[in-house]
Amino acid sequence: MRKPHFYLQFIFSLLNILFFITSCQPDLQDPRGNNPVTPNPIDMEMVTGGVSGNVVDENNQPVVGATVTSGSASTTTDRYGSFKFRNISLSKNNGTVKVVKAGYFNGFRSFISVAGRINNVRIKLLPKANSGTFQGSTGGTITINGGGKLVMPAASITDAGGTAYTGTVNIAMTWIDPSSPDLPNIVMGDLRGITTSGEERGLSTYGMLGVEMTGSSGQSLKIAAGKTAELTFPVPASLQGSAPATIDLWHFDEASARWKQEGTANKVGNNYVAQVSHFSFWNCDAPFPLINLCMSFITVDNNSMNNVQVRIKRVVNGTYAYGRTDSTGNLCGLVPKNEALVIEVLDQCNQVIYSQNAGPFSANTTLTPIGIAIPAPNNLIITGTVTNCAGTNVTNGGVAIYITGGNYYSVPVTNGTFTLSLLRCSGGTVNFTVLGIDYSTMQQSVPAGGTGSTGTVNVGTIQACGTSSAQYLEWLIDGVPTNFASPPDNIHTDDTTIAGTYNNKTWISASKQNPGVNSIGSFSFNNNSVVANGLPINSISFFDVVSGSASSQIITPTPTLNITTYGPPITGFIEGNFNVQMDFSGIPKTVICNFRVRRN
Repeated sequence: MRKPHFYLQFIFSLLNILFFITSCQPDLQDPRGNNPVTPNPIDMEMVTGGVSGNVVDENNQPVVGATVTSGSASTTTDRYGSFKFRNISLSKNNGTVKVVKAGYFNGFRSFISVAGRINNVRIKLLPKANSGTFQGSTGGTITINGGGKLVMPAASITDAGGTAYTGTVNIAMTWIDPSSPDLPNIVMGDLRGITTSGEERGLSTYGMLGVEMTGSSGQSLKIAAGKTAELTFPVPASLQGSAPATIDLWHFDEASARWKQEGTANKVGNNYVAQVSHFSFWNCDAPFPLINLCMSFITVDNNSMNNVQVRIKRVVNGTYAYGRTDSTGNLCGLVPKNEALVIEVLDQCNQVIYSQNAGPFSANTTLTPIGIAIPAPNNLIITGTVTNCAGTNVTNGGVAIYITGGNYYSVPVTNGTFTLSLLRCSGGTVNFTVLGIDYSTMQQSVPAGGTGSTGTVNVGTIQACGTSSAQYLEWLIDGVPTNFASPPDNIHTDDTTIAGTYNNKTWISASKQNPGVNSIGSFSFNNNSVVANGLPINSISFFDVVSGSASSQIITPTPTLNITTYGPPITGFIEGNFNVQMDFSGIPKTVICNFRVRRN
């Protein structure tokens, strides 16, 4: 029998060797208006850390070109659906990543941050299709697959400014099954909520509904003041026995990336029914108190278990929490206080390969390292050696390992060698690509491909030499330089080798934060020919957070971009320059840029 989840995102760290970015948190805005939102006091303490992750679609395929933000740091997912931030400002108690992609509901992941740690996340986006229409003057009823339902009264809708709307209303609606094994990847934020009294609680979910309303011209609509809409949340048969008659209702506040308590839902037959005064994602949950639990996992041959999914089960009702280990096998997170628990390690198909009892814990606890004998059908070890241009072992470097299915691992090199113990599904073959980097000389290797099912695959010696891995964007605005270099800054590109994204264009962006300087710059250009000079610039922008100086308007009548190098994807680089006049708040300025960026 499946049980409701109390999914809580655990802390974990994953070494990031390709892209780096720094930033700070912006003022928050209420998604239902323009007034600033005051974050919960427990979210105000900030630390410097990072985030690395993957974004997939409903078919578990990598989502390319999605916009990912954390605070004011921003990037886009690459061809593997991956993204990386480093040295950004994160809420200690509620670090957050937001993913935006046309055709999908916004995705969010929240986590507890530790200074200096790289938090790893996996986000599965929910398709945002039109679920039905009705007239605002008459209201209507929308029912979706799974049994979720919306009932909207007549004359109860306004536009964003509060003016009554009577025209065609388009509804995008989705139900999140609380018993789904995909819940850890699709839940908004994590399942920690803030009560009406401001206390943090863990949440056991019995189901979620997300609703968005738009008008005939695509404009945002909302429920009129003083009106409510009725939502029906189906409760799966496996949860009927534990579902209370009345349950707390929580909405996901995108501005603060928190579930917030607001009202209750009543059980009617096999459903929960609630009245809501605004739309977002709504959640039927039972709260419980929390403590912090830390643990680490190693194999019997003393290898750290990197990026492995761990599930914590409550014995009292069988609900679950999920998390992923860092590159050294460590994992921390909030779990129920004073309850017996079960720790389970899962393979990539969500099958349990290890289990042990734990707790109850009355206070924050760190467990002794847990050794696990990985079943042979699930165990694939990828290893090899990285040397520098002199042929000696790299002592300051790492490898990026891309696995079929949108999984990305970043593994440090120790005295020239690297090892990744991959906990995989039994059966079938894994395809992977390894790219070695020498940090000391900023040289990279030719990618080494490989396949394997079980046992050890040694890719041999990879020489990080021959191609500079350095990336830079050098901006000169009326003689004032703002230079980006990776590392430590984030530099990213997307181009037309990715079908359906940036049609006939390449897009390049960079972000950074130094003391007193927080800048973002980006531009795109037409690349109809593979190698060409004088390609027209389609758009260009520069933004400086500190001074507020921003521009996206090019004054130059026929701006051109000179491409000097246009290398192959993944291993190659795009190099070039441009010199244009731009309008900065009515003041014309000369913008000169030289760049070298890895082609994703």
